[in-house]
Amino acid sequence: MNIQLTKPHIEERLITGSVYGMRERKRLNAKHRKPAILKAFYEVIEAEGFENASVAKVAKQAGVNASLVIHYFGSKERMVLELVDEVLRTYSDLIRKLPDSGEPHNRLEQLLALIWSREWHEAASFSVVFSFFALSQRDAGVMSRVHTFYESYRRYLRAQVSFFAEADIIWVKDQEAAVQGLISLSEGSHYFCRFHIENGTFDEHCKHMIQAAKRILGVKEK
Repeated sequence: MNIQLTKPHIEERLITGSVYGMRERKRLNAKHRKPAILKAFYEVIEAEGFENASVAKVAKQAGVNASLVIHYFGSKERMVLELVDEVLRTYSDLIRKLPDSGEPHNRLEQLLALIWSREWHEAASFSVVFSFFALSQRDAGVMSRVHTFYESYRRYLRAQVSFFAEADIIWVKDQEAAVQGLISLSEGSHYFCRFHIENGTFDEHCKHMIQAAKRILGVKEK
């Protein structure tokens, strides 16, 4: 069907296209600018601490106007929640790298090697993570997100401990206690090792932690 467009039709389409183009540009700007602002927020927290990470400082670090930060996030509180989500997503991605198939002994070795690896250890800045943990004690939104992350981690470890027990390569009387022990060992190791190990001994520290994890699990010799 051949439709003839009159001048008003053409003008209407141009206006509609212009509005759509503006909306699309705004969407694309938000897609690129929001992550850049969150990155700047992360860097300011890392350098100066959460309490000193004002909207003005974040805007300066990102190279934008402070009003644009508020435009995209609404408030510092909303920006905090989005940054918490981003940091926890980094760890969730690491959890997805943990093995869930393969020969039982190899699978166990791969699991422990990843949990005590530089990749896991250096996934996020300690100062930023500690800031979030402290904030979670007075912010229900942050606490909920951290709790959800650890529950996901706990579910994964429960499934793995059950699998290893059924494969008869570990012996644990209380699987839930073993899971809690693994989480406490891994998180304590990652967050506090810099306070009690010397420079250049990180790899040795990880070997000791893997041995301790195997004792918690009651790993049987091949």
